Amino acid sequence: MATVLTADLIRAARALLGWSQLELAHRSGVTQKALSDFELEKKPLTAKASEKLRTALEDHRVQFIAVNSETSGEIVGGGVRWRPDPPRMDIKIL
Repeated sequence: MATVLTADLIRAARALLGWSQLELAHRSGVTQKALSDFELEKKPLTAKASEKLRTALEDHRVQFIAVNSETSGEIVGGGVRWRPDPPRMDIKIL
């Protein structure tokens, strides 16, 4: 189940990457106006816009950290971090 993107998560992800709204809009294909309205909590994102933003950010190693909501049981965003590199499968000799 995917983490629900919130305005705070988008702002935190942009800060992690050092991107402006305009940069994220350009990289995701979402208009800067739609992104601004969402971050200011004026309008919700469409499912399509949310997926575009998620893809643009995750393609640049951002990982969203989920926290379970106590009231609804759905997964809501808890934070962002750099996605860890995949574990190496090298054999280590001790």
